Amino acid sequence: MNTIELKNKSVLITGANRGIGLALVKKALEKGAHKVYATYRSENNRSILDNLGKRVVPIHLDLADASTITNLSKLVSSLDVLINNAGLFTGIDVLEDSEEQLRNDLETNVFGTLAVTKALVPTLKKQDSAAIINLSSIAGLASMPSFGGYSISKAGVHSLTQSLRGKLKADGISVHGVYPGPVATRLTEGYDMETTPASVVAENIFKGLEKGVEDIFPDALSEQVGPVYLSSPKTLEQNFSAF
Repeated sequence: MNTIELKNKSVLITGANRGIGLALVKKALEKGAHKVYATYRSENNRSILDNLGKRVVPIHLDLADASTITNLSKLVSSLDVLINNAGLFTGIDVLEDSEEQLRNDLETNVFGTLAVTKALVPTLKKQDSAAIINLSSIAGLASMPSFGGYSISKAGVHSLTQSLRGKLKADGISVHGVYPGPVATRLTEGYDMETTPASVVAENIFKGLEKGVEDIFPDALSEQVGPVYLSSPKTLEQNFSAF
């Protein structure tokens, strides 16, 4: 079991210009990371990263643009921790909405995460020990029908995480799944639900990494959901079916 502290480590965080991603960048700096590669999709969102100091290296990354993913391996010479945070949150109804919309969720959340990981695994393997953190969701453990496309894609991230964990263990790379509930970010604006500050979620993600926890439940709701899922997945499915 890998236990990794961030002091003097290099970290790459995707989707780092806002929400959980930005909170992770700030928390990594607080914890002493010597370099934080922080990806952004639009140039309009880069300025907030430029203002965080010399230890932060902004990198353009669009999960829909394979060339920007390939470019990561050229720009990142050394890496200890990869955090796959970038993704989409949509309220797709799997019966009412188009299959194209669902494919877009899958392409971004699942195949985008996989592509970034494949691009950077060779760099991670250069370390004696390293880690990958994938942001799934409690909706990836049991589907919420109102967020059908999102739930399916995050279930894909959950399964991908398990596959990578088994594949990379012998290389000294630990793989961690993160399963947040509602977090106070732009994505949850307009929804009537109790949310957890992104800064709290970021802190708990890194605490889980430091303790070697493979399945991280970083907020109040997910801390309740986690034990239910681990003891009775069917019960969680039934509880979520009303959402």
